[in-house]
Amino acid sequence: MNIQDEVTYWAYSTGWRVVRALPERAAYGLFQQVGDQIWRQRGSGVKQLEKNLRRVLPDVSEADLREVSRDGMRSYMRYWCDAFRMPSWSAEEITHRHRAINDHYLADALAGGKGVVFAVPHAGNYDLTGAWASIHFAQVISVAERLKPERLYEEFLDYRRSVGMKILPHAGSEGIFDQLVDLVSDNGLLALLADRDLSRHGVQVEFFGEAAKMPIGPAAISLITGAPLLATGLYYTGPRAHVHVFPPVERPAGQWVGVDRFDADFIDAARTFTQSMALRLQEGIADHPTDWHMLQPVFLADLDPRRAP
Repeated sequence: MNIQDEVTYWAYSTGWRVVRALPERAAYGLFQQVGDQIWRQRGSGVKQLEKNLRRVLPDVSEADLREVSRDGMRSYMRYWCDAFRMPSWSAEEITHRHRAINDHYLADALAGGKGVVFAVPHAGNYDLTGAWASIHFAQVISVAERLKPERLYEEFLDYRRSVGMKILPHAGSEGIFDQLVDLVSDNGLLALLADRDLSRHGVQVEFFGEAAKMPIGPAAISLITGAPLLATGLYYTGPRAHVHVFPPVERPAGQWVGVDRFDADFIDAARTFTQSMALRLQEGIADHPTDWHMLQPVFLADLDPRRAP
């Protein structure tokens, strides 16, 4: 481990312990101050957030956009304060801090016995939603992008497992896609971040009127297993995090359950399915733009030209 990795690990590791020990009001106040300071410095992450929000709010003034991005950074830092404190929350406290709209769609999907694919954006508090769903419906299965240093990655795995989720690595493991298919087929609840492609295998969709890249995984797993695909909106209102579960995304025509190879017809169907999912995610983000914590490029116009194709 190099010096930078060591510092990163100890910063996060210490944060997890110290922030949990602070009084709640002091902890969240501190994180809001940090968010305001980052916003005022307007580094590359905040600038990219504002580029993304400009697509969501094309008609607002630059001054108003800056205000939205400030509230966005406060929401983002609230998520991080939650993350540091969540391991000490009981099931009752997790339930108290979370609210769901239309969670009957989730219940209906699991009652169907084919599993469910939960498509979530980088918004609100997806970890809290995962913990809540694990308590009240079924253990949430998800994947985690590998981080450096490795010890920090293991801390994140332990954190999400500590709140009830089953976490698999995003990269570095063979057969991860097949493993997810098997888990969903066993009536599993798979939650995947779906508004940004973390690989080079995503599909192009129209998102807020522009070309963007989104992962093919949620649509592909849903098609192969027959599990409903449920897109969600995530946001904060008052003292609680919320999830808005949209009706099942309409499936493209064709018989796809059990297919074992990605031919051109399957890719076309998955792309169509992903586009329909994108419109649902778009609706949730448009309703609560300040809770969309997207500090990375999503739209092709912002991507490295070498990656865009």
